[in-house]
Amino acid sequence: MTQTKGRFFYGYAILVACIVMLIVGTGIIVNTVNQFVLPVTEATGLSRSAFTLYTSFQNFALMLTVPFLNKIYSKIKPKIMTVIGFLIMCAAFCLLSQCREAWQFYACGICIGFGLAFVSTTTVGVLINNWFIKNKGTVLGIAMAGSGFGSMIFNPIAQQLISTMSYQTAYMVLAAIMFVCFIPVLIIYVYKPEDKGLHALGYEEKQAELAAKAEAEGSDEKKEVVLEGYTYKEAIRSPKFYVLAFVVICLSGMSVGTFQQLSAYLVGTGYEAVFAATVVSTVSLFLMLGKFIWGFLRDRIGMKATFVLALVISVVQYILLLFVSMNPALCYVQAVMFGLFYATPSMFAALLVNTAFGEKEYTSIYGTMQFFFYLGPIICNPLTGAIFDITGTYTPAFVIYAVCIFICLVIGMIILRNKKTA
Repeated sequence: MTQTKGRFFYGYAILVACIVMLIVGTGIIVNTVNQFVLPVTEATGLSRSAFTLYTSFQNFALMLTVPFLNKIYSKIKPKIMTVIGFLIMCAAFCLLSQCREAWQFYACGICIGFGLAFVSTTTVGVLINNWFIKNKGTVLGIAMAGSGFGSMIFNPIAQQLISTMSYQTAYMVLAAIMFVCFIPVLIIYVYKPEDKGLHALGYEEKQAELAAKAEAEGSDEKKEVVLEGYTYKEAIRSPKFYVLAFVVICLSGMSVGTFQQLSAYLVGTGYEAVFAATVVSTVSLFLMLGKFIWGFLRDRIGMKATFVLALVISVVQYILLLFVSMNPALCYVQAVMFGLFYATPSMFAALLVNTAFGEKEYTSIYGTMQFFFYLGPIICNPLTGAIFDITGTYTPAFVIYAVCIFICLVIGMIILRNKKTA
């Protein structure tokens, strides 16, 4: 069945579901961790690196789960698996409120990571790819902006709950919010348009384009839309895949590793916790806007120009981060730039795979690339905390991250130099 002109396209409902999924999923679970670092470590006596290591267990579970989403969905219906994953994730996040020992946080992190695999940026990337051909970058940017919007909303809420009640109450209230908000998402959820007898948005235009091309070539053969690009085996055997994997590791690991320590870093430089929370909210605002900006620019000026601009900003913000103690206004300038940087991992992981390897077996290739997306935070979350524990300052970590992002900039310019893939 084709989409009837003038009728509401169900893909837009999926887009809304994706936005809500990331607002209350990633927005709470991933982006509010920084608010809990100080209160949890002070109450439990754990070091910052020991506490934040639970997010590495979380990402480890994600990393091991997402490459097998296709196989899991072939055995269990995607919607059923999404419900199961959500319930496990929500329950484990609530249980963080009762944890006192490191191993308890780590066990919850594993459960959260497994559940999050079915309601995270990976799932959103696959859903948008399934439902949209036209304006894919812009639509993906709008969807991915949900995590930034959720971060902007829930960081101050978490900070307020912690300061007026306790961090335990904050965990439980945020879990309850997730549970309520996910109900309509699960009702709306449809994995691919064919499940409703529909086609992806832009399918008809693509079919018409192929028909016009066939006519120009003098062929009467009816052309169907065929997904082009690499097979999964071709992609993982390509050196380009592993070079991009390094870029994804750096973008995801260093952005998350910085963000989850940002509030503690600002407090350590002399700012009040409330001020730090407003800076983090500014980051979250531009995390949200950045995802739309990068998706829009990719559709307008191409992947290479978008990538270069984003990573130049990323390097500059690390330089500014070293001097934020000099002036509160500088905190907000850095926050704007860091928010734009923080928007790159989830967006570029999806868009780079699409640009470099096409859509033929996108879901499988993207799922495997997500292994490296989650490997980054596994490395950098404890690394950032460990560097602070050893040196008493975050400066060495930020310098190392700036250098690595610059290397990624050079690599990206080389990989995307081919006009066909840029």
